[in-house]
Amino acid sequence: MEKVIYDIYLAEAEINANFNIFSSDSARKQELLNSVLKKQNITEAKLDTSIAWYSGNLDKYVKLNNKVSKRFAEAAEVLRNLENLTANKSIIDTGNGFVLPVDKERFLLRYIDLPNKTYTFKADTILNRYGGGYGLQFNILGISKLQNPVVTLCVQCVDTTFVKQDTIRSNGIFSTSIDIFQGKQAKTFSGSIYFPEVYSGMGIFIKDFTLFHTYQPLSVSKPAE
Repeated sequence: MEKVIYDIYLAEAEINANFNIFSSDSARKQELLNSVLKKQNITEAKLDTSIAWYSGNLDKYVKLNNKVSKRFAEAAEVLRNLENLTANKSIIDTGNGFVLPVDKERFLLRYIDLPNKTYTFKADTILNRYGGGYGLQFNILGISKLQNPVVTLCVQCVDTTFVKQDTIRSNGIFSTSIDIFQGKQAKTFSGSIYFPEVYSGMGIFIKDFTLFHTYQPLSVSKPAE
């Protein structure tokens, strides 16, 4: 079951990473999931029965998830050894906005990495522009159905702070943004990811962590009280 869940998480991440392709091709999505079942020699009915059993035996589920998390941790370590993880400290102009430099674009979050159950981040450089949208996007793997991490974005202006919160409900690509009024000038852009449940042996893998700015607001945001 550990191998099945691990491969299903990877398949879900592939679907989310290529949403434009899979969202309009349900047959292709089912084909990918079927390939996991075939690889692990298990039927969809058997999978559903197993998941139902684990739902009624949470202690077994936690142990299973710990094993899956360990595998993600080992995979992350391999990626660290194969890739140059030096962050690009330059602001990148995308044509309709900017990608802001961050400390880490790919990392693993374990129990010891989450003081107060929280991972904090900030843009290394901030644009002294008025108005626009500030956003965050990343790919996350390893969260269980028992976890609903809360992401908080915060844009600090001279006299106003804009705050927005969103909940991560599944593995795959997560994206959120916050807008500031045209008359406000951003001074800092930061945020956090709060995990309501943390435990020894957990491993949350995050990649393609990106902070960005757009010229025009994407929605209407209100400043914090």
